[in-house]
Amino acid sequence: MFGPEPWSELAGRSWSYWDLWFSAVVVSDHAGGMDELEAHLVGGLRSPLGGREGVEAKLSHLSDLRSRIGDAGLSPADIATPEVLTDKRMLAKARKKVNDSWLEGRALTPAMVETPRVRLVRRSRYGHWSAFPVDPGLYYKSFRRHVQVKDHISKYKSFAAVDRVEERLRSLDRPSLSAAQRLALYRGFHTAGLELADRTDDSHGNVGQLRVGAWRTYLGIDWQAAGISAEDYWADVCDLVVFEPYALDHQEETLHWRRVPTGQAELIASYLLNLATECRTNYLDYQAEEALQQLAWLAVAGRRFGQYVDAATRLGSEHWMPIEAMAESALRSGRRELALEVFRAADRPGFHQEHLRRRCLALTGVDIGDENHVQQPKLRVVRGQGGRS
Repeated sequence: MFGPEPWSELAGRSWSYWDLWFSAVVVSDHAGGMDELEAHLVGGLRSPLGGREGVEAKLSHLSDLRSRIGDAGLSPADIATPEVLTDKRMLAKARKKVNDSWLEGRALTPAMVETPRVRLVRRSRYGHWSAFPVDPGLYYKSFRRHVQVKDHISKYKSFAAVDRVEERLRSLDRPSLSAAQRLALYRGFHTAGLELADRTDDSHGNVGQLRVGAWRTYLGIDWQAAGISAEDYWADVCDLVVFEPYALDHQEETLHWRRVPTGQAELIASYLLNLATECRTNYLDYQAEEALQQLAWLAVAGRRFGQYVDAATRLGSEHWMPIEAMAESALRSGRRELALEVFRAADRPGFHQEHLRRRCLALTGVDIGDENHVQQPKLRVVRGQGGRS
């Protein structure tokens, strides 16, 4: 059977075996608390030995089950009744299904297929197209037969694939195109390029080079003349940057933010903060951190010194590159105290704390690690009777 197998009808709704298994585990192992099961699954999600895809799918189903149970006016105990829980074989199977990291593809529920990651990646690639004055989908169709291939493209065949796609792009980029049409063309190509990268062994980097060149062209198009609103344009760029899987901005981290018009940095920052919250809520920690890093690169690109300390405070010491970039930017402008503030704001336990302390000492001459040590209260030795302490 393909798809989730139906188990029973209850409260005028159909419930699958996955619903039964999740409810049984919630009632038997987590005192009926769906929050407790969610916390258990999140622990596996963040385990270095766990597989993210399967756990994300189960978290997505749990969220959907919570909503459906609430809408029906039920509780997990109404599904996993005492009669169900006394079936030891069923309960053992439920625990195995919920706790195993592997999932059988044909048995996935709709919520397991449509995880938050899947929805947000799809939004980043296609979700904002309706806001463009000319639909990028019209041009995207021109690349589909070149990028939506049946088999994986080996690194040796990637050159021919890139040549075909690049030739098609050049043939479409005619001088007669309006700004709106060029914006749609290169936006449609960007998604096509992502799909080409998904299907290609890019060991030689030729797919990446093609994508970088086209991305620079896209960012250089006068989008305001094209007629798209600032809110829609920057929301689309933010989603693309945060969900970019192939390091498109390697060694050019400020590339996306170099042409931000006056007064629009706040708009971008607000969207990035909301996106970070959205990702964190859905346990997409990597993307949440990426959104916060982009706040720092946005500030560096426009030399928005007033935002440096806030950006460093949000990042801490988990990411050294944007912290160091903000400090160096401040030093180039003769703002040594600001550079120190940036390092101090980021100086809390994290993966790169010691590295950032060394860089602070090298760049500013101040050992902030020693500062923190001095600030800690010293222990006093109190001697009691008999000379004991």
